[in-house]
Amino acid sequence: MAAARNDPMITGRCPSSASSLALARDSHKVWRMMRRALHALLFVVAMPLVGPSCFLSPQPDPPGMNIVASATDRDMPGPVAVVGEPDTVPAGAGVRVTDPSNDAFADGEASDDGGFVILLPRAQPGDTLHVTYEIWEDGEWRESAARQIVVDLYDPAPDPLADESRTSPFAPGAYDAGTGVFSAIYVDPPVDGMARVWCSDGCVEPGSRVIVANQNNAQVVEAGYTPGPFEVRIRASIGDVLLVFAVRTMNQEQSSRVVTLIVPAP
Repeated sequence: MAAARNDPMITGRCPSSASSLALARDSHKVWRMMRRALHALLFVVAMPLVGPSCFLSPQPDPPGMNIVASATDRDMPGPVAVVGEPDTVPAGAGVRVTDPSNDAFADGEASDDGGFVILLPRAQPGDTLHVTYEIWEDGEWRESAARQIVVDLYDPAPDPLADESRTSPFAPGAYDAGTGVFSAIYVDPPVDGMARVWCSDGCVEPGSRVIVANQNNAQVVEAGYTPGPFEVRIRASIGDVLLVFAVRTMNQEQSSRVVTLIVPAP
């Protein structure tokens, strides 16, 4: 009877069914292992292409649009003031301005109202400056995307046949191309923590506004004036460096050279 139970003709079972089932299970396991290995390989290959940033926190937004920069001469490239008005970057953020064309850079810190004042040592007209900020967030330093600012060509009195788009406001305290006279801009000693910046003659070009920025505390004030006397007050201490330049009201890409003032003692 034992022989009969094992006789395939009696039981009706194929002698290879058990081994076929085991082989199928093993093949499925091998396929799953190969598929997992393939997925792992694809992930490793894709990592350099995608970059780690796609798996981290998103990059902070670039600085706001309220950034202005002074101009430089083609023949005498010099320092460029880069000023962010309030709410341009997060309060207290570290700010950097770089000029990729000559590797120049300068760092600063935003004020409590999100403004900043940075003096780049040297730039050529037409250079594209990159403005970024850095903040501490989620346990790491994160750098923003860049805002690009093009340095204007300082040319307050072009040839009459020249393209008018190339004209720049004349710098406060410098030669007035419109009247042919030199004007002077002054800063008084601080009183109750405020310094007075003023001009007694026509040192502001029509259609321009004056930017006064304190490089030491990142304070920024501005005013728009017709030609004639003007004055503004800015929070400052003795010895602070004030950067003053003009920007066209209707086109803030056109600006003057920067004028540097030192807040005096009484």
